[in-house]
Amino acid sequence: MVTKDQADGILAGPKIIAANLVWRFDRRGYRLEASVLAEDTREMLKLRGYVGRTNRSFALLYRNTPIRKYTVHRLHVDHQTGERTTDPHKHTWDEINQDRKIYLPDDIRIGDPNDELIDFLHECNITVRGSYTPETFSRVRQGDLL
Repeated sequence: MVTKDQADGILAGPKIIAANLVWRFDRRGYRLEASVLAEDTREMLKLRGYVGRTNRSFALLYRNTPIRKYTVHRLHVDHQTGERTTDPHKHTWDEINQDRKIYLPDDIRIGDPNDELIDFLHECNITVRGSYTPETFSRVRQGDLL
């Protein structure tokens, strides 16, 4: 299991995406996936993104563990405390609570998923060496989802 110290260490270190970041539409929403290299440890991580009609999220995974996640959805309920929020929020990782603890970010430009992704990458110390072309997300706005 990934510990909080491991997750924090990986988050703090510089990381690189060497490929182009491209959103793909799959009839349910837009998806993004990229390999991320942790420069200090040479370990590979994954970046995953999703934008649907009402939900969106970005997650950085280390050993298939979401060590940082940003989500926008109708309602988040903390099952331990009963705390509820409808605001965009981030999930942190620790070995006891896993990714259930959240906080409301002040470092994300909320509203445009492209801006949210760029700010999420910045927080995670990820540099994109390839290209990123902003997506219009027109299919989810027009209701083309099944």
